[in-house]
Amino acid sequence: MPDSARSRALTIGALSRATGIPPATLRTWERRYKFPRSARKPSGHRLYSTEEVPNLLRIKAALALGHRPAEVFRLQPSAIDALVAIGAARPAPSQPVPPAPPPPPAAPAERIANDVEGSSHRLLESVRSFDRVGLERELRARWARLGPVGFLERAASPFMEALGKECREGRLHVRHEHFASSLLADLLRELRHPYDDRASGPWVAATTFPGDRHELGLLMACLLCAVRGWRVLYIGVDTPVEQIAALSREAPLSAVVMSISATVPQAYAFALTLDLRRKVLERIAIWVGGRGASAVAAGVQPFDDFEILDRHLAAVAGGVALL
Repeated sequence: MPDSARSRALTIGALSRATGIPPATLRTWERRYKFPRSARKPSGHRLYSTEEVPNLLRIKAALALGHRPAEVFRLQPSAIDALVAIGAARPAPSQPVPPAPPPPPAAPAERIANDVEGSSHRLLESVRSFDRVGLERELRARWARLGPVGFLERAASPFMEALGKECREGRLHVRHEHFASSLLADLLRELRHPYDDRASGPWVAATTFPGDRHELGLLMACLLCAVRGWRVLYIGVDTPVEQIAALSREAPLSAVVMSISATVPQAYAFALTLDLRRKVLERIAIWVGGRGASAVAAGVQPFDDFEILDRHLAAVAGGVALL
């Protein structure tokens, strides 16, 4: 693999996140069918071209229709697309596919204040005692009561802000923050999973900029996208702008959602959003949220809260241009 291509390459983990195909399956396909093709780092780890992403997505779609891998891997991309198109045109099976669970209803306004008041305190007490069962139970209860936007705005986000404050002021420590962040990240992925399985709307890629490894805000945005029927290409954190731009040319994206944490300097965030807007196709919306998203380039839509992101999702899915 040339040096220029190597700089745009994906690890097997990143390729798995971009396609939804487990790493073990990718290794089996490479061994058995010689695809996807990888190069090797000096350490022996695999590197894959971003060009493999759309090919793997079409193969995945064909296999989901019941075609055998040995048949699909022999075909050219155009032939696989034809198989998928034919399968999509077939009548629906007589036994309906179970729908994704409906999102929990939003709480009435008079209940929201009660839910928020004291909420973070109870969650922090569970963190203080490393009570995983209690913390997860409290978070699930808020998801059920508040609905998707309410949960993100009035439970998950305030909880993490309160946790950060407790750590800064010395009442809690890194071990507490890692414990809580890990549990919340696992829960956000679990809540998103059934919606991912049934999503049929536009595609959105989700990531953070180089050097920003804070994932929770991004996972929250992905959960809302999936609940609203968007298909999420989650490519993880710390992604170079060139990689995001390459994915925007290779996958059928309608939007890119970025999370920028408070650790990213404003000038750096502005420069990165400007570079991204220049390199991503103009028709693709770019949405940027997080504590570090106060300074963004023209043509990039910031979202100060998840209600704004929710409106962006509805507008683009409904064919309304936001640029």
